[in-house]
Amino acid sequence: MIDIKKWLVEKVAEETGLNTEQISCDEDFNNFDMDSLSIVSIAADLESATNEEVDPTAFVEYNTINKFATWISQQK
Repeated sequence: MIDIKKWLVEKVAEETGLNTEQISCDEDFNNFDMDSLSIVSIAADLESATNEEVDPTAFVEYNTINKFATWISQQK
């Protein structure tokens, strides 16, 4: 099983051009200046990595890496 939190940090870094050290797991996704295409892309990549369906709108409700990773781990 993948480390969802680490995976999300790396994906947000990839999408935003930030270094992983610049990404706080308690920072709201909106503060990373990602557009909806970036969120959909991350959701699709996460589906591929976990074989679990990921609704991109979950990034709004679970709006930090910590919240999202907790939610994903509870889906299993």
